[in-house]
Amino acid sequence: MITLTIPTPVNSVLGAATTVSYDHLVLSPLTHDPMALTITGTIRLTSTANPDMQAITGSLVVNASTGKMELSVPQLDFFRRITLSPAQIAAVNTMITNAQNAVEAGLVSMGVIAGTQITGA
Repeated sequence: MITLTIPTPVNSVLGAATTVSYDHLVLSPLTHDPMALTITGTIRLTSTANPDMQAITGSLVVNASTGKMELSVPQLDFFRRITLSPAQIAAVNTMITNAQNAVEAGLVSMGVIAGTQITGA
């Protein structure tokens, strides 16, 4: 979970200026694809001050192959696409590889799959 530095104010009453601050961002579920070198996920914004407010959702797509990241929250009319630096692309590739290796090693160690996990293969 990420606590936003500046909470996003969202109108909570139709036709009025009353707002609720959405201050927590959760990325879940996340999917990584080691073949396509992508991470995709759902963004979920919530308010700790008013937890009864409906969550605001969006999406995240990080593509290390194209070197692009997109963050979209349609309800807030927010869209951002950035070009990743070579160091950021390397970091994304490391995240994908580490996640894949952890899941594979976990399945082998739990005895769900009989075999030997080879990192990075």
